[in-house]
Amino acid sequence: MDVASNSAYVLPNFLINKKVYALAETDEEKFFAKLIKKSNLAKGDYQRSGFAYSLSKNFVVWYAKKCAFEYGKQGIRVVSLSPGLIATDMGNLEAKDGGMLIPFSAEERMGKPEELGYALATVADERNDYLAGVDVLVDGGSTNGMKEFKKKK
Repeated sequence: MDVASNSAYVLPNFLINKKVYALAETDEEKFFAKLIKKSNLAKGDYQRSGFAYSLSKNFVVWYAKKCAFEYGKQGIRVVSLSPGLIATDMGNLEAKDGGMLIPFSAEERMGKPEELGYALATVADERNDYLAGVDVLVDGGSTNGMKEFKKKK
């Protein structure tokens, strides 16, 4: 199981070139150069690092899906899980900037560490052997809220 982030879903699709992701296995230097070049489109250091983080997490989601199909016939199940804002020490530090997601979540709160732990254990459970090649969002619905159900009108 790979852990990504709901940040994988914040960039518009036109900024994500999944053809570049395949370079990670054939030309790592070119892969990094292209991702850094794309990240540098953002203005300001904070925005550039956020852009790079989102691209890297989008890559993790893509790579888990790719690996599921590469290794599935060998009985290896690959899934990614993307948490949202979780009330840990790190999450609380991020709440200043990432806290804008809270109003978009279904319950309008941060996730609890034990909720994320349970989700990880559930996804990893062997009884979920048919769960493969997907990303499981554990973000209180904030990704869907932001894009569809609670977006500002």
